Amino acid sequence: MISSYTFGIYPRSEELIEATRKNTENLDSLFQRETEEYITAQKNANLGFVSDPLLKWDDIFRPFSNLEAVTPTALNRIYEMNTFYRVLSFDGKISSDGGNLVQSNLDLSLLPKNRAAAIPEPFTFAQRHTSKEFKTKEDFTINLAKMLRVEIDSLVESGFELIQLLGPSIAYNNEVDFGLVSDALKIITDGLKAKTILHTHFGDVSKKIESLLDLPVSGLGFDITTTPTSSIEKHSFSDKSLTLGIINAFNTAIEKPEECIQQIDQINAKTKPKESYVSNNFDLEYVPKEFAMNKISVLGEIARGAKDV
Repeated sequence: MISSYTFGIYPRSEELIEATRKNTENLDSLFQRETEEYITAQKNANLGFVSDPLLKWDDIFRPFSNLEAVTPTALNRIYEMNTFYRVLSFDGKISSDGGNLVQSNLDLSLLPKNRAAAIPEPFTFAQRHTSKEFKTKEDFTINLAKMLRVEIDSLVESGFELIQLLGPSIAYNNEVDFGLVSDALKIITDGLKAKTILHTHFGDVSKKIESLLDLPVSGLGFDITTTPTSSIEKHSFSDKSLTLGIINAFNTAIEKPEECIQQIDQINAKTKPKESYVSNNFDLEYVPKEFAMNKISVLGEIARGAKDV
């Protein structure tokens, strides 16, 4: 048996989507009910870590739009997906507002002690947004890292044991300044009393794995629908945790547990990771609710069937 978790935004049901459009009186109760359903599903699947489904988050960056120095601007496509995020303009000094911004947008009362949280890593954050205050992407990235560290410290103090750092731009961009990525991640992870997993998705990182292994994080997560497992198997993860994003949020096909277990055991045997996890490859919001529920259950089954490392 290995560990497991999900990350990112979950899908809203058709009922909740319609209620959101109409801003119905029972909207808050619907959000609460579906949040409870998703958290219960994760518990029932015996996932190693349980996450808030982030149903009220229109995109992974949206909570930060509430910062005093931030102005929400145009909608932009989320990489090549048919969904969008609001571009944020950081027009003044970046402040975390006491470090409770992310935490206040999570339902802590429903989460068990084995809880995880997901936030964008600094390089991706800076690549997807703008700043009038900072003239270079380097300064913007480093100051975002300082702001995110305050948020993460607050989460860890509230009992979050795993911090998922979402880095799709590291995978998607052809050119990545790994020195800058590393400097920003050092700010986040130095002395942090929680595990940190950097997830790369929306692109093949086969040629970047050596650079990724040098980064100051506890572990790395891969979308194995875009990064071939043959590329991952070429490397040793003896001093890093390895997360395999084996649950495909890009389609509704339900994974076959036995096939997945065999694949995971083979990868772990070759890479010999310090710890092994399985997860979704990216946000489950791209599939309907009923399929997301099934995929959560299958994820737990896969984790229980895989050999420990």
